[in-house]
Amino acid sequence: MSTIRIRSPAAYWLAVPAALWMLCAVVVPALLILWVSFWGGRQFSAASPLVLDNYTRFFGNQTYMNLIVQTLIHTATLMAICGVLGYCIAYFLVVKVRNAKLRTALFLAFIIPFWTSALIRAIAWVPFLGTNGVINNALMGLGLIDRPVEVFLYSRTGISMAQVSLYTLMASGPVVYMLAQIPPALREAAMTLKAPPGVVFWRIIFPLTLPGVVIGQVLVFLNVMADFATVATIGGNKIALLANLILNFYEGAQIRAAAVVSVILMACMLIGVVAAMRVVDIRKLGA
Repeated sequence: MSTIRIRSPAAYWLAVPAALWMLCAVVVPALLILWVSFWGGRQFSAASPLVLDNYTRFFGNQTYMNLIVQTLIHTATLMAICGVLGYCIAYFLVVKVRNAKLRTALFLAFIIPFWTSALIRAIAWVPFLGTNGVINNALMGLGLIDRPVEVFLYSRTGISMAQVSLYTLMASGPVVYMLAQIPPALREAAMTLKAPPGVVFWRIIFPLTLPGVVIGQVLVFLNVMADFATVATIGGNKIALLANLILNFYEGAQIRAAAVVSVILMACMLIGVVAAMRVVDIRKLGA
């Protein structure tokens, strides 16, 4: 057991390296982006005056406003899908699989594909989603369609399918941890008292795992909001979300516009995380 008190000088000194890293890697770049987003004038330089014109032009464009709404709707949809699938997977692994070796094997089979790059896994979806891909060939083989359909690749459907495969693990991981902390005797006691399985789940299991659910949803939310690689790979030039708009502005040398969108994206993420922290005390995750 550590002898260092929580608010002792030694505890603060131990936090200094991490604080300096966060300051240099997160806080300073974010403040720099915020500063650039207010640059005005014709010249792109540090001497440019600070104005609100960049934000006025952005919020005055209805297309950009629709893009924000579409990004939030898409992210909420992915959070719901990944949350349900992730919870089902976690519940099956922890509660239903009794054999420890089988549980470990299934868990490894679930996480090993995530050891590869997210970009590689996104690209790997292209042969599955194309008109001559695995999904279309399987559907035609089953007689469900007469000819290949183009709804999967270069569409929001394909993007959603790829992102669900990428981020379901993030939604299930914290839930696995929380479920493993629940004593089996607690469920058995409730069942002994004639509580139906549904009541046991909603009154006991789910409330105890809620911190893990929230943590998983936060992870999915942050990653989907910032994911431009999957959208660009699967969606091509037909589909774009807020993160892709930053890339488009940057490639077009519109640095101030890219900074504006970056600030808006960071603000959306911050608001989402703060809202999640209001739902449940995530400090219970480590209790």
